[in-house]
Amino acid sequence: MLIVIRDILVVIFLLGGFFFLAVGIVGLIRLPDLFNRLHALGKCDTLGSGLIILAMLLIYPGVTNIAKLLLMGALMFIINPVMTHLITKTAYVRGTEMVKGSFTVSTYYEEEGEFLAGEGEE
Repeated sequence: MLIVIRDILVVIFLLGGFFFLAVGIVGLIRLPDLFNRLHALGKCDTLGSGLIILAMLLIYPGVTNIAKLLLMGALMFIINPVMTHLITKTAYVRGTEMVKGSFTVSTYYEEEGEFLAGEGEE
């Protein structure tokens, strides 16, 4: 009985992970500009990969396998959002065009389109 419940959870996690990864790919193809695409990819990639890692935790026994998967998950949950933010900020600073009708609420220091150092930065 316990094996059946584990197998059902594995299938649910795998299907959920593949669904979110597929939605991220559709967002990458369909959304109009870099900022919208990165928003879709950043969220869907992290959640989809996290669900697949959860399924793998249930499939592969052993302390070393579980430790490796937990390390992969932790690194993924830290690195994916940071890199998405870094790419988006770089694109914003470089003046990448947005879709017509988009607006920003800037928290960065700007003067005449030039990026200036923030508080405490030289």
